[in-house]
Amino acid sequence: MRYRTLGRTGLNVSALALGTVELGLDYGIAVPGEFGRPAEADAIRLVHAAIDAGINFIDTARAYGSSEEVVGKALRDRRQQVVLASKVRHVLPSDGSPLSDAALRDQLHQSLDESLRQLQTDYLDIWQIHHVDAPLLSQIAVVAELFAEVRAAGKVRFFGGSTYGAELPLAALGADLFDMLQVTYSVLDQRLVDHVFPAAAQKGVGILVRSILLKGALTERADYLPEHLAPLRERSRRFRELVQASGLKMNPVQAAIAFGLAQPFIHSVLVGVRSEWELQEDLGALDVTLPADLLHQLQALRLDDEDLLNPSTWGIP
Repeated sequence: MRYRTLGRTGLNVSALALGTVELGLDYGIAVPGEFGRPAEADAIRLVHAAIDAGINFIDTARAYGSSEEVVGKALRDRRQQVVLASKVRHVLPSDGSPLSDAALRDQLHQSLDESLRQLQTDYLDIWQIHHVDAPLLSQIAVVAELFAEVRAAGKVRFFGGSTYGAELPLAALGADLFDMLQVTYSVLDQRLVDHVFPAAAQKGVGILVRSILLKGALTERADYLPEHLAPLRERSRRFRELVQASGLKMNPVQAAIAFGLAQPFIHSVLVGVRSEWELQEDLGALDVTLPADLLHQLQALRLDDEDLLNPSTWGIP
């Protein structure tokens, strides 16, 4: 395992981080025989296998179904071996509408306490705001005050924000509040290279990347995408053809992860897995070095269509 310093946090994190949404929810592109969360005992063994392999960065969220509960059970005797991060929603759970300042404070406090209970820990290494948006940034003074309170209480060490697109990460960086950002990046979604990554590096903000497989669209699962996502399906096929034609000992999953690891501004790449076999496959990416010519070919697959790059607009689970 390789390790990198997560920006100004000073935390030494593994180049691969364990994403746990698939441990708490049925998530991703539905493929016959390869869909659905693992049983709890299997999920716990999976977390242990990741730690044994050197992964020390684990990301979860209140919104990930039973994920926090599963992770808490898995870390019962191994909490000190990991950098543990979770997330909190900042909108009304029923309809996603913004909250008043007072309601926002209450929801953040209650969510944090519930995360700590579910995770069976006294503190989070990183607490992230889920889906930072313009309304949340307009209440940044409220958030900053609450962050200071929970840090002083010893409940949280560092703070982060999860963002979509290319504009909101820049706005979040402008708030000068977050120690790290969780952002989207993949072979197909390279928008953040233009401005966000350099700005984050200048401010010392750590970068954790998610959607490195674009919810499975960079694998053969893309063949199951509905017809309105045909452009995404075809770009995925071109990616897989390039990987196969390279002659390198890697598969598309490993090539996609290696593409993220080759980006110097990225400190850790989230990998979501539902089986130990998938975990071992992802770990194989650490042995892959993409040659310059292939790297350039993959960079040329970049898309900028927000509707194709944001899975929440796809109309599938």
